[in-house]
Amino acid sequence: MRKLLGSLILAFYTTVALGQAKTAPASTWQTVFFDSPTIALPRLTAAAIQHSAQLQSMEVGKSINEQDIKIAKRQILGGVGVIGNYTYGNQGTIGAINPGVPGYDRGRNAGLYAAGVSVALPLLQVLSRNTLIKKEQLNYQRNELTRKEQENQLRQQVIQLYQNVVLAKKLLTLQQESYVTVQTNYRLAEKQFRQGQLTLTELSEATNQLNQSAMSQETARNQYDTSFMILEEVVGTTISSLMQTP
Repeated sequence: MRKLLGSLILAFYTTVALGQAKTAPASTWQTVFFDSPTIALPRLTAAAIQHSAQLQSMEVGKSINEQDIKIAKRQILGGVGVIGNYTYGNQGTIGAINPGVPGYDRGRNAGLYAAGVSVALPLLQVLSRNTLIKKEQLNYQRNELTRKEQENQLRQQVIQLYQNVVLAKKLLTLQQESYVTVQTNYRLAEKQFRQGQLTLTELSEATNQLNQSAMSQETARNQYDTSFMILEEVVGTTISSLMQTP
């Protein structure tokens, strides 16, 4: 009869304790983060892509490839030259002597302009121009595919880290609820011990359960905090501010 009464009292205490242990309603950003993955994940992924130094480096490489393609297309112009010349003096002395030309005998001075274009293109350069351009274009495509693959891997990493945080949050909640139950049991056991209804050994067992539950709760809290901070490190900003973004 005494054990049955104790069980009923324990159940009553546990119900009351769990009722008191209900946490306050989650803030807006927590509601978005934990309850709306279709909103949270795109925001997390976009922030991670923008924050990734490796992807930024690949964007720089993309710009370099674009310049290489332009250089390959213009490289053929390296063998083309423009020549210009200007002389001033007695132009009658240039060419064949012709005394019949007016002004020849007077040594008339005048200006003379000369211009021309020189082309010296190695045959190998001409024949390989299209090949070189195609090579640079293929390098550009390869780097772009590498960038997309890296972006996909980052998306997968964000999804995994997000799931880790959600799971850690659930485990922490379970450990907190379990701790409330064990703590209630310990208080009841302590009261029964003072009343002579429990032995010292039974009280020690209740104490060990309380200590183990407290340790499990702290371990779950540490796992949650760690997974949360790792995700924030990857996205490069606080999750609370990111989830509040319109």
